[in-house]
Amino acid sequence: MVTSLFFSAQSKAETVGTGQITFTGTQMGAPVQGNFRKFSADLHFDARDLPHSYAHITIDLTSIDLTSEESEDEIKGKHWFNIQSFPQAHFDSSEIQIVGLNQYLVSGLFQLKGISKPLRIPLKMSYDHGGRSAQGRFILKRNDFGVGDGTWSATDTVADEVTVDYRFTLIP
Repeated sequence: MVTSLFFSAQSKAETVGTGQITFTGTQMGAPVQGNFRKFSADLHFDARDLPHSYAHITIDLTSIDLTSEESEDEIKGKHWFNIQSFPQAHFDSSEIQIVGLNQYLVSGLFQLKGISKPLRIPLKMSYDHGGRSAQGRFILKRNDFGVGDGTWSATDTVADEVTVDYRFTLIP
């Protein structure tokens, strides 16, 4: 469930109509796709006032959706997400910079499994059919956050890089 995403580039508030956070990892050379069914986003975006714009995202790791219940149970366990101790991941922005027409770079701190690291996330704003959408793609390295620890930290079976895609459809 997506809640409280606010944008004000046109001096008005907008909320998320729909949203998704998906990811693709690689296991034994094959792509493994999934998504999170629950997350919340509190964003304020004003292209004319980027210093006062921000993004705060919380992902409910217990809501992970993979191809099988067995895979979901495994990734929720101690060696992967360890949801008993760390049920959520968080991103809190510290700066938003313009990098092109309707394109921005959101810098901030990402926390996963009790580990915080700086992260830079591209953001593209699209305007279509009277609405707006915010979307982007970035690479996250799972070993930076201890996801897949112990024997699973080796990257020969499960690749280190995970591609994360997000898209929020905004409504006035």
